Amino acid sequence: MWCVTGRPVRVCRLLYAALLVSAVPGCNGPGLRTSGPTSADEDIWAIRCRTLHGADRVRLAESYAEALRQVAGLKRDLVQVFHEADESAVYYGRYRRRYDARSGAESFEPSHLRDLELIRQLSTTTPDPVAGTRIVWPFRNATMETLPTGLGRHPDWHLLRAPGCYSLQVAVFYNTEGMRQRKFAAEEYCRLLREQGEEAYYHHGAVNSIVCIGAFPAEAIQTYETPDPYTGIIRVTAKIVDQRMLELQKRFPYNLHNGHRFYETRRDPQTGQTVRDPHASFAVYVPRPGDQTDSLP
Repeated sequence: MWCVTGRPVRVCRLLYAALLVSAVPGCNGPGLRTSGPTSADEDIWAIRCRTLHGADRVRLAESYAEALRQVAGLKRDLVQVFHEADESAVYYGRYRRRYDARSGAESFEPSHLRDLELIRQLSTTTPDPVAGTRIVWPFRNATMETLPTGLGRHPDWHLLRAPGCYSLQVAVFYNTEGMRQRKFAAEEYCRLLREQGEEAYYHHGAVNSIVCIGAFPAEAIQTYETPDPYTGIIRVTAKIVDQRMLELQKRFPYNLHNGHRFYETRRDPQTGQTVRDPHASFAVYVPRPGDQTDSLP
């Protein structure tokens, strides 16, 4: 059940309607915009071959891309270059990720292993002032990532635009076998929250999409250092001290998973009984362009 103060049923019905109607071309349900998700499976993965920075990055990226198009065993039309504000990246391939929650194993269709190994092993020679020439492997650090999707359909609502240091995460969306539109779902939930007067933002990570509310200064979070009396190890804990964020957390106490409360189970050391704790909403750092945002999902 959606936990939105005063309107939980409306939010639940509208968002699920959005996901169902979006699969039918030309249909629009109540409260929906005319633009829906671009495909039934938003997360297309590729091999991130090379990332470049600096004033000459655009030319270099295009040069690396053209070199990949000449490689036997690779398909020319699967080489792509994406230029962002402060970096350029060269990608190869289109793969769909499959994840087995029970075993924790992941795989890709088609298999990415041959392409990844081939790209990592590509080498060339470069001038060397001492040896004359030396061998380099420009794509040795190639890795799997989702293809960039920009800031989404509503770039002003992206978490990058939040005018603060922290925001409160209230929902996370991820693809399952039955739901392959986590980015669309996150943006729809963000829209519904904004229609209810909330300052909502979204952020798309490699696997998850999150929805946050509010923008708060750095002083909203206070850190405390507590030394362990036995080991001397310093334990650092963070606590929300901003009254506005605390009030917001009371109204949105849960970090919903695909629209539902998510429970973690643990054993009570005193009673020995199994306890189910709902995943609570929590503060997240607001990223800025150029930041390494691996801490975000």
